[in-house]
Parts: sequence; C-alpha cells; structure tokens
Amino acid sequence: MTFSPAGTTTGDWFMQIIIFVLMAYPIVGGCAFIVSAVYYHCFLERHDRPRYLARGEPFITILVPAHNEEEEIAGTVHWLENQLNYPADKYEIIVVDDASTDRTPSILADLQRQYPRNLRVITIVKNRGKAHAFNVAIAYAKGDFLLSNDADTKPNPDALWQYMSYFEREGGQNVGAVTGNMLAANRTTLVALAQFNELNSIIGLIKRSQMSYGGLFAFSGANTMYRKQAVLDVGGWHAEQPTEDIAISWDMQTAGWRALFAPAIRFFLDCPEGLGMLLKQRRRWSSGGIYVLLTKSAGLLKHPVRNFRTMPIIFDYGLSVVWSFLYWISLALFLISQVYFASRGNWERFDHNWYMVGIFVAIEMVVGTVQLALSSFFNDRGRSMKYLLFAPWYMLVYWMVNTWTVCVEFVPTTRKVLAHRDGGMWKSPARSRSLHDVQLDRGNHRDPAA
Repeated sequence: MTFSPAGTTTGDWFMQIIIFVLMAYPIVGGCAFIVSAVYYHCFLERHDRPRYLARGEPFITILVPAHNEEEEIAGTVHWLENQLNYPADKYEIIVVDDASTDRTPSILADLQRQYPRNLRVITIVKNRGKAHAFNVAIAYAKGDFLLSNDADTKPNPDALWQYMSYFEREGGQNVGAVTGNMLAANRTTLVALAQFNELNSIIGLIKRSQMSYGGLFAFSGANTMYRKQAVLDVGGWHAEQPTEDIAISWDMQTAGWRALFAPAIRFFLDCPEGLGMLLKQRRRWSSGGIYVLLTKSAGLLKHPVRNFRTMPIIFDYGLSVVWSFLYWISLALFLISQVYFASRGNWERFDHNWYMVGIFVAIEMVVGTVQLALSSFFNDRGRSMKYLLFAPWYMLVYWMVNTWTVCVEFVPTTRKVLAHRDGGMWKSPARSRSLHDVQLDRGNHRDPAA
C-alpha cells in the first residue's frame, strides 16, 4: 500500500486514492478545526463572554440524574448547595434516583434532611435511563431554566449566572441551550490524563470550530443549561436515544432554537481511569452519534437552507463514519501487503510503505500538537502546556479508539434503529477512587480540579 511508480495497474491507482483519502481526512480535518477555531476565538469568543446579569436572577432548576452514585452524589450535592455564587432562593436541586440498588437512596435521604429547603428527590422504580429521568423531573421543575448536571460533575462557582447571561442578552430569546467547557477533574492515571488532553484540546477545539458557523453537534450531557420552553417544544429528551445530549441538540437546532458553546464556563467531571471503562464510554458515544445520524439526518437534509448551520455537522460526522471503516480495511490491507512484500523479498516496496506511514504519523502528530497548544492558550493561557509532549501520541490513539468504536457499534445500533428498540438504558461507570475522598468545604471556591 503505497504510491507506486509509473506503469501501475488500475488496482494500484485505486489503492493510492484510498491511501490519499485516509491520509487527508484526519490531517485536513484537523487543520480545518484549527483554522475555524482560531477564527472563532479571535473574532467571536472575546466578544461573547459572560456578563453580569442586569435584569435579576431567573429561577433555575438543577437536574441531577443518579443511578448507583453512592461514591459521588453527596459531594456533588454539597458542591451545588454551598459553592455556587447565585442567590440560594433562586435555584433548586432535583435529584432523580433512577432505580439505584446501592446506598444512593439512603445517602439522598440524609442529604434531604440536611438541605430541606431546596433539595428534592424523585425516585423511579424501574431503570429507564437518563432521558426518561429528565422527562419525569421536568414536570416537577419550578424553574424556567434547567441545568443538566451529572452526579460526577461540578461546575465552576459562577456557572449559573454565567449561563443565564447568554439568555439575557440581545437575541437570547432564541437561545434554546448553552453548554459549557468540559474538563477532567482527575488526572491520576494514563487513561485519565489522556482524556484531559482530549477534553482540553480536541473537544474544546471542535466546539469552537462548530460555533464559527453557528451549530453544535452535541451538548454536553454532563453540564448544559436548557430553556424549559425549548425542551418542551421539541418533546423533551428522547428516551430511546443512547445519548440524549446529541439527540436534543439536533432537535433544538432543527426546530429553530440556537445552540451555544460557552468556553468560559468550566465544569469538571470524573473521567474513567481504566481502559475498559473508557472503551465502554466511547462505544456508547459512538452508538449515540450513529443513532442520531440514522434517525435525524434525513429530516435535516430535506431543508438544507433552513438547517444550514447543521449541514457541516452532518457532512463531517457522516464522513468520519465512512472513514472509520476505510481506516481498518486499509490497515488490514497494508499489513497483508507488507507480509507479501517481505515474503517476496521486495524490501524496497516494504521500506517505502513504512516510509509513507511515517510521514502520515509525523504530520498527524504535528497537527495534534498544534491543536493542544492552541487549546491550552484558549482555555488557560498555556498553564496546561506541560502536557504538550503527551499530546501527539494521544492523537494517534484517539483516532484508533474512536474509529474502532464506530465500526463495532454501527451494526448493533442500526439494528436498534430498525427494530425501534430502546437505546437509552444506562449503567453508571466505576467512579474514580482518587476523587472519592475529596472534601468540598463551604469556604473553598477553588476549581474541583485544582
């Protein structure tokens, strides 16, 4: 598998085209993300930062889904009760206990006694998933705005008023949801550190890139502020979807609501610390993306002009699914061809193929390094630059893990769509032991990841 000299067959030229596509997509795509993210940061982000509220603080309902969250739920509720810089009488917390079988119910009972004024617990007998839990809770929510906050997630202390500033400003009546900047709280293992680099570089950069043309592929399920009216307008969260945050993002934008990314609003979540849990998480993410692509893209493509903001999202994600299959097929063909050339003693072709692979890897590592350097500057003025040497190697693993999960989940997800099976059931991942014993004192206003 390489670029051949003159006189090659049609099959050789076809293989060369495949190689070019495989090499070009991640590199060209990465460069496109960089250029559009820089454009957003330089011309839009600096003028789009949160502002102090001028019309008072609207009432907010914080929705916390919980299924077997005995290790995290107490710390999260304490943080939301004590650390947010927002009037205590202007928000409430609703924890939805979705059929927990561990100590979560007893912990929540203790927390209700400690915070009787604005903590409520809704208990669901049968586990139906996060989207179903939210759809039940919205009937009890007093606020016109709903903050989705996972049981392992802690927003920065100013997050509530910062979120609300986007709804208050000119044109804010058209904003359906605002999602914040997701960062990792734990960096104690190589897997957790890898995710810190991903969230700090790739995810943030991609969302900035998408905001340059005004659309978002997904909200963050861990922390997003929704306008209740917009949620009701699109029929709530879809319980059949594996990832409710992707689905409702597409629904809102299709219905004409604006979806915004607010990079200045930080929230910190507990990332999987083991490779097994990471792969399970990524398989669910891939399944959710494929499910949405198969069920919602046709409706969007019927009105491309009206949905112009989502057209690049559909094109990019659809291409990434195709590329994932091409990647593994080409890798298999490459290895087979290398074995063939080695067995025939054709060391010139053997070495040249590895030479071409080396060029691809080197370019991809450079692109990944630029991505992390820029994102580090965008997010924290370079304080996370100390992880720069780790980034290029992670970029290579990132592509392989994500392409693998897409290929593994494509057929099962397609079957779910065709059979109209419920894809929203959930099982909470194993939580980080490194964060379990962290005490969040009332007077401590530092970021959870500090």
